[in-house]
Amino acid sequence: MKVRITETPRELEVDGIRLDKFARGEVRDVSPSIGSWLIAQGYAETEMRQSGRNENQEFSGGVKTPDDVAYDRRRSSDR
Repeated sequence: MKVRITETPRELEVDGIRLDKFARGEVRDVSPSIGSWLIAQGYAETEMRQSGRNENQEFSGGVKTPDDVAYDRRRSSDR
């Protein structure tokens, strides 16, 4: 589960996970239980954005533009 830290946790550790390194603004990949706890305590919010992709890739999704498509209008008997 990805969360964005909204406030550095006051607790140093929860369930063996050190929290003192969680800085405001960071996106962390944590277990669902830790993520739920951070959100419930007001230390984080769910991060919905996917990392590693730019904004244009989200909308292109493999859609081909007319320049990418070649049309062969010949009939099979003409080949």
